[in-house]
Formats: sequence, structure tokens, C-alpha cells
Amino acid sequence: MAGTKRIILGITDLKNLFQSIKIKYELDLSNYALSSFKRRLEEFMQYYHMHNFDELVHKVEIDHEFFQLLISWQGVESTEMFRDPEFWYELKNLVLNRYKNAAEISVWIPDSVSGEELYTFLIVCKHLEYLEKIRVIITCLSATNIEKIQKGNQDFKKMEINHGNYERFEAGQDLSEFFISKANLMQFDLSMFRSIEIKQHNLFSDKIPGVFDLILFRNKMLYYNPQLKIDALKKIDSALKPGGFIAIGIKETLEYPAWEEDYTLFSESEKIYKKILK
Repeated sequence: MAGTKRIILGITDLKNLFQSIKIKYELDLSNYALSSFKRRLEEFMQYYHMHNFDELVHKVEIDHEFFQLLISWQGVESTEMFRDPEFWYELKNLVLNRYKNAAEISVWIPDSVSGEELYTFLIVCKHLEYLEKIRVIITCLSATNIEKIQKGNQDFKKMEINHGNYERFEAGQDLSEFFISKANLMQFDLSMFRSIEIKQHNLFSDKIPGVFDLILFRNKMLYYNPQLKIDALKKIDSALKPGGFIAIGIKETLEYPAWEEDYTLFSESEKIYKKILK
């Protein structure tokens, strides 16, 4: 869409929006990093031709689908499959290989925005012949994102990037074998979803959806303030089995004090941590 004149928001505007959302939808956004939220919100308003801030607040309050669009826009989207191929190589060979004799592997992908990380993980499990024994729960704040993930669609331009990453992960292999060609896009092979549950979930206010052997939480906390980061890590900690693994992304660090004695840095280069057995 052609953009309108860019609107510059202030901190007071954000606080007023957060308050309206909290009252209407019982969702507290006040601990998200304000600078990144502000930038994304301004982009959102320009894209949807919002002429002023009052118009935005009114639309959010009366239109639940529009509110879901806003929340979806604020997410951190993983726009490529096999992004950071070195991470997926280490996850496959150093972490998942440890479960070759396990009857089941439980995995949680919290706060997801798009399906690329899920599709990538399923392909890695296909390589290992794990599809029959994995149980994956992927959770999203926005119903819009759930619908996007369920469709499994990738456009051809994105597939070029995906294929380049896959070549770096597994040379000589063809990513298209996991996709079905449609009119103007490629659709991920949804038959690989048979052990997948996708559900709407607020990481900070809802109960954890189980306990898991592996949690993929890469690059999510970059957009949290310090308190929200601690809150997230407490939830993650309660959801991870002793001896289990969490990946947080190479730009992240663990600052929650309890983790120093409960976790070991399993892969320094890819920021994969292992929970100590006690």
C-alpha cells in the first residue's frame, strides 16, 4: 500500500494505547521495549493509512480483528527458514542426536510470529527420522499469526533465500521436496504437522502448556525490558525439564540470577543452554 505521511508518536501516546488495550483485552504491553514498539507502531499506522493516534485507539477498541493485526505486526518475525544455518547444524548434531533412543521428544516454540522456525525444525527432525516421536507445541500471542503458520505458505522470493540457507546447512539437498507448488507460492508439506499443536497463548499471563525437553526461544528477548526478560525466563525455566535444552539466540545473554547455578552453557557460539540435573 502507498504510505501516508509518517506519524511520530510520543511516549504518552504509547502509554495511553497500552492502557486502552489492558482495559479492553486484559493484555499488558507496558514492559515491552518502548523504542522498538514505537517504531513498529508508526510503521503499522502508515501501512494502514491511520491519520492520527486517536483514530488508531478507537479502531483497536472496537475492532478485535484489527487489534490482532496490530499485535501480529509487533511480533519478531523469523522471515527465513534455516536462518543461521550453523545453529541448526549444532542443534541437530549436538542436541537432538542425544535423543535418538528416546521414545518421545517434547518441544515448545513460544511467542511465535511466523512459521519458518517450525518448518525448519520439522525438516531437521525429518533428517533424523524423528517425526514419529516429536511432540511440538507452538504458541502465538496473535490469532492472525496462528492462521499464517497453519497455511504454511512461502512466496518464491522467500524460497530463494530459504534454499540458500538450506544449502549451507545440508549441501546438495533440495528444499523443494518439502513443499507443494501452488499458483504463485509454495506451501509447506502440512502432512508433517501431525504431531504439532498451535495455540494462542500469552507467555506472561497464561499457564505454561507443559514441560519440555527443548525450548526454542531465539531472539525474542531483544524486545523486552529487563523486568519482562526476567518474567519470561522464569516461565521458560518452569517449563524446561532437568537435563533439557533452551536456545535463546546469539545476541542474547542470561541475566536471571538463578540460571547461573541451574544452567550450563552447552554451546557458546549458538547460545544453547542445558538445565542441570539435580
